[in-house]
Amino acid sequence: MSMKKIILSAAVLSVSVSTWAQVRLTLEDCREMAQQNNAALKNAALDERAAWLQRQEALALYFPTASFSAYAFHALHPMLSIGITDILGKNDFAYNLQNELDNYASTYGINTRYDALQYGYGTMVSLTQPVFAGGRIINGNALAVKGLEAAKLQGDIRRRQTVADVEELWWNVVSVEDKLKVIEELGQTLDRMESLLGAAVGAGLAGDTELLKLRLKRSELSAAGRKAVGGRRLAKMNLFNAIGQPYCYNEAASQPGRPFIDDIVLCGIEEDPLSPEAYWKDEAQILDGMDEKKLLDIQVEAKELEKKMAIGEALPELGVGASCGYGQILTDSRFNAMAFASLKIPLTDWGKTVRKAQRMETQVQKARNDRDYLGKQLMLKIGKCWLDLTSAYDQWQLSRENSATARSLYDSTERQYEAGLVPLSDLLQAQTELSGALSGEVDALIAYRNAIRSYCEL
Repeated sequence: MSMKKIILSAAVLSVSVSTWAQVRLTLEDCREMAQQNNAALKNAALDERAAWLQRQEALALYFPTASFSAYAFHALHPMLSIGITDILGKNDFAYNLQNELDNYASTYGINTRYDALQYGYGTMVSLTQPVFAGGRIINGNALAVKGLEAAKLQGDIRRRQTVADVEELWWNVVSVEDKLKVIEELGQTLDRMESLLGAAVGAGLAGDTELLKLRLKRSELSAAGRKAVGGRRLAKMNLFNAIGQPYCYNEAASQPGRPFIDDIVLCGIEEDPLSPEAYWKDEAQILDGMDEKKLLDIQVEAKELEKKMAIGEALPELGVGASCGYGQILTDSRFNAMAFASLKIPLTDWGKTVRKAQRMETQVQKARNDRDYLGKQLMLKIGKCWLDLTSAYDQWQLSRENSATARSLYDSTERQYEAGLVPLSDLLQAQTELSGALSGEVDALIAYRNAIRSYCEL
């Protein structure tokens, strides 16, 4: 089993990478994993699903509604009992007639009272088709369509923001790794200097003080390397949590499906970006294509539809339908059917509806005001992103010049030190300045990459 050993500082700091357990992730891999595993994006997909289902609910209102009902009852006594006196009243004629019927009842086996509604049963199927409901069905469906559009736009915004966050976390890891490379390079330089200085001290050409100073600088660099390794692991943890990549920060507890965090390597680093002019886009086109701008338009349209639905509450409602059933209550069991139409005209809700419509109009006006104001803010955001992009590019160019200058100064000081023209302290100072310049260049490049991403995603 082969091992790769990257020396960060001699005999102090090392990172071992097991080639068999290595997991390689590109920036595109991280983007795709984030869209599959990120909790916020899963919730955004659920919101889109809920909006689609609500659209189906509203669409169902166009179609007839069918219902089935069944009933049965049995009373202790008939709920309807009618005799002669109940029809003719309590008078002599009614009593005489009742007595005559009672005499014949026993002979002919008839009942002198009519009893009903002691038991019964029935079933019925009905179908109702709304014809006009004050426009609420049409406007409700249009509102559901706007809700679905808004959910999709919000999902796109969430996805774009998630990818942006992942890219920022990615470049944070790359930034720390680049700084580790700087520390490694400086460590190799100190190793070479320590070897030369050790030989000079052995030959009596240099004192122990300079060697101690060098070793002190070596310890400082080693401490910076250890801190950078910890920072890289923390940056990786933030990235892997965002994309759903399993990892283990204890190498002894790592498993094939949960590798050690140092065995997960970021690869496919892009080349240096272009100048800002290569990314320029027309401001008006950017604004028209922004999901945030579309959401503002949908918000106004939704408020207008809500106002129309409020007005529809005071308009007539018309529906037609048919029903059929089978049952027995007063007579023998039989089947029957009927068609019907219903018209409902609100008479006392006009005042309430007018006030409600006026209240909804204020919401429409607020939505329009928000659209106008936030539209200007979006234009301001576009301008700010462009200014940030150009400023970050200028800072990157300045940092590159500083790094080149610091590199030249260090090389010159190193040659002078080897020639015995400058003391060790000057060389160590030049190395400190070179380390700061290289780290500043790394930070400036990452800041420029993030500025490019922020502008291009508008």
